[in-house]
Amino acid sequence: MTDHPAPRVLRRGCRAAALVAVSIAVAATAACSDSTGADNREVVLGGVFSLTGNWASLGVTSKAAMELAVEDVNAYTAGRGITFRADVRDTKLDPATALAAVQSLRESGVQVVIGPQSSAELATLKPYVDANPVIVVSQSSTAGTLAVKNDRIFRFTPADSLEGVAASALMWSDGIRAVVPIWRGDAGNQGLHTATAARMAAQGATVSAGVEYAANATSYTATVAALAMQVQQALATHPAGQVAVYYAGFDETADVFALAAANPALASVRWYGADGIAQTSPLLARPAAVAFAEQVGFPAPLFGLDPSAAEKWQPLAARIKARSGTDPDAFALAVYDAVWVAAQAYLASPRSVSIDELSARFVATAGSFYGATGWTVLNPAGDRQYADFDFWAVRPAGSGHAWTRVASYDTRLGTLTRY
Repeated sequence: MTDHPAPRVLRRGCRAAALVAVSIAVAATAACSDSTGADNREVVLGGVFSLTGNWASLGVTSKAAMELAVEDVNAYTAGRGITFRADVRDTKLDPATALAAVQSLRESGVQVVIGPQSSAELATLKPYVDANPVIVVSQSSTAGTLAVKNDRIFRFTPADSLEGVAASALMWSDGIRAVVPIWRGDAGNQGLHTATAARMAAQGATVSAGVEYAANATSYTATVAALAMQVQQALATHPAGQVAVYYAGFDETADVFALAAANPALASVRWYGADGIAQTSPLLARPAAVAFAEQVGFPAPLFGLDPSAAEKWQPLAARIKARSGTDPDAFALAVYDAVWVAAQAYLASPRSVSIDELSARFVATAGSFYGATGWTVLNPAGDRQYADFDFWAVRPAGSGHAWTRVASYDTRLGTLTRY
């Protein structure tokens, strides 16, 4: 993420300490503790991630990031009379399961929950969060419908409107003038489709009605056939170089690609993805999907990391991969930062802190924290205020293929960079 201006860190007579093992943690905003350090308390932070369901590639790296963050926080707070512990639950990316997990965590006394991953899960949680003393911090929900002021839901990723700006900037620069969307029918992917389609239309592109498939779909034959029909219609009025498919989904992309590879119309145009697909591991495990992704280009954005701050996030990314076996993306690194912000909010709070006071301290801490994902300043709706995006595409790497960064976009400056 680009080094954006942010408020200076003000601490009364206290310097930020630095962990030797992880420079990123305390280089940010080590708050002086206003808590009563003599009474030895344990604070449990909840985690709700998809560990065995769809988008589990993010879930397992998020769990590893949370565990490492708790370990590092406890090393930093040693001797202060407070320790932290992670209680992580598997949501399988299912909204009802996520709600049950948060309810159980809250009933056990947890005040802060990191996750869930999807906007569909978060939308289901919102009525419960609004009615109960709990704070929820999602690392990857983007739906604009959840950008609500004065609630206790925070998101360490930008809302879909900014990603729509980035995705459309790349497509327009590539000469795309006709877009055929396909998206998974959940809040987050619907929002990404809506934001990107609106942006492309505003720039003068033709946007087809597109194809939505159910979030619980297991067969995509009819979906791909309907998509091919709309692509053929677009090709009747535009040359192939001006037509693209925009795809917002999750791990099922591998199944869709395997089917699309056999359709000449779908294979003749470029494809662009959304953040739920970027760096997904299941796609790399399907040879037919890999070949199709390489053929059609398929850059997919994630909110980006600042290359000039690589000394902060590269060692952490290596530690997460060593624990989880999977390369983490910026969403997983955001989990690490969210734990640190929550911990420092607790350090600056009395033992019997109310949920409203803790929420206010969380926002204040986020406003001056610089971590693995850069400045974590939140906007009035509680979403990440600043956002750059990296575009990732499947490219040959050694004897196989890997997700490779091919472009980046700075939404603040409106600049596109290709690699």
